[in-house]
Amino acid sequence: MNFIQTLYISPDKNLFKDSLGWVTPEYHLMGWALSCLQLKQIFGKVELYTNSDAVIDLLIKDLQLPYDIVHTELSCFELPHLQLWALPKLYTYSLQKEPFLHIDGDVFVFEKFDNSLLNGELIGQNIEVATEYYTSTQRLLEKHFTFFPTCVKRDFDSETPITSINAGILGGSNIEFFQEYTKLAFEYIDKNIHNFQNIPVERFNVFFEQHLFHALAREKQLNVSVLIDEIYKDNAYDMGDFRGVPFKCNYIHLLGDFKRDDYACRQMATKLRELYPEYYYRIIALFRKKNIPLSLSGFCDIDFENKHDIAIKAYKNSDYSYSAKIQTFNEVKNTFLSLLKNISEKSENEKAKQDFTPFYNNLLDKINHNFSETYLYGRDLEAVNWYRNLFENTENLLQRQIVGCVEVSVIQSKYNWAELFNKYYKSGAIFYGTVLLEEKECFNLVVVEATKNRFSLYDIDNLDSLILGFCTNSITVSDLLEQTKPFFEADVIENHYNAFLRYIVSRIKFLVEIKALKPVD
Repeated sequence: MNFIQTLYISPDKNLFKDSLGWVTPEYHLMGWALSCLQLKQIFGKVELYTNSDAVIDLLIKDLQLPYDIVHTELSCFELPHLQLWALPKLYTYSLQKEPFLHIDGDVFVFEKFDNSLLNGELIGQNIEVATEYYTSTQRLLEKHFTFFPTCVKRDFDSETPITSINAGILGGSNIEFFQEYTKLAFEYIDKNIHNFQNIPVERFNVFFEQHLFHALAREKQLNVSVLIDEIYKDNAYDMGDFRGVPFKCNYIHLLGDFKRDDYACRQMATKLRELYPEYYYRIIALFRKKNIPLSLSGFCDIDFENKHDIAIKAYKNSDYSYSAKIQTFNEVKNTFLSLLKNISEKSENEKAKQDFTPFYNNLLDKINHNFSETYLYGRDLEAVNWYRNLFENTENLLQRQIVGCVEVSVIQSKYNWAELFNKYYKSGAIFYGTVLLEEKECFNLVVVEATKNRFSLYDIDNLDSLILGFCTNSITVSDLLEQTKPFFEADVIENHYNAFLRYIVSRIKFLVEIKALKPVD
């Protein structure tokens, strides 16, 4: 079987300046690097289809990614519409003459797929069922399109919500099917392109790739072997968490909003640095050579192993001032001033402005603490293993000791500044899109970072704050449970203790994940 990927770049795009759906361009390249490198390690071979000499120069010559073959047939292909980002993949499918599996560049594989999957006539990631994302677009297609493949029309006319196959991975041995499927997809587009002005074209991608695939397979009564048996709603995916890799999770797909979430992208970049540091620093070096600002921090020369050792030593020895301390950054001030500009002049918001000033000054004081970048970088290198060390084997979890990290602090406020900050900063996070400025008891967790902004902000609750207070000195998980019992109703402790235990452990996991708690060696 051939394992293949597609990277098509429009002539007006630049891989160093355009993020192509990711938070920043460097995350896009790091995603491609990690995806390719894992495929090579797991399956022993991987091929690339592209249309651009710039892609070849960057991925093959500069980054030295180990693609076995680079195909340039896509250089003859032109997008009929710039929003049809899935269409180059369809063209790649149409070129296949042997069994294949196409893997998207935002898919990360950490374990070989079973042969029962790889031997499938048709292969997909999972079945997904339509919610409003699909159905609202479907109504527009039915209103404005003048041509539908027969299998699509039949599916649309049924009384049940349509289903599709997620194409994070897509392939199989039935090459004849793929020839018919891709021909239909291009016909679906060509005969309706004059109607594109009436629809959100970007949303049509999932129809001509994922829905058409499933509808045609069902019409032909062909079985689709899926990697994941669970049927997902199209807006309810949870495949973006790297913290359990590889002991609990062996497949990550940063689809949709995950690629636009800074935290998810930082997790991905951290995994690249952990597994393939030479590629991580090679990407950083390329951006710095071109004087392109980075949101990431790190060394960029070939001596990263020695510098890793220096940073880890600085962290373990609590040598905060190994190099110049972090100064006040204009990015912090400007970010929050932009938030204030969005506050109306209502009397309630005057109170918010008054609350903001001490919060802001407190924040600056926290991030101006004498933590050097070297020290913080050592912390980050060590933090990679914290979650796994605590939770890979949970048999003795209650006896394990944890302690709060000195690089974090909690600022109380009357308004939800951390939520508001993440609404602006984490533009891809759906939850934060609904956040409004409102008065309530708020706990803002500040984590000092070795990144461009020099801090992360998390909106935590009172229990999280209490846990951090109990962990000022090292404490066993068992003792922490005892400390938190008084804050729960007696009925919960007596009759629902396991639920209480799971909840406290979930909060510990979250706080370890964001570098607020750590295991004691």
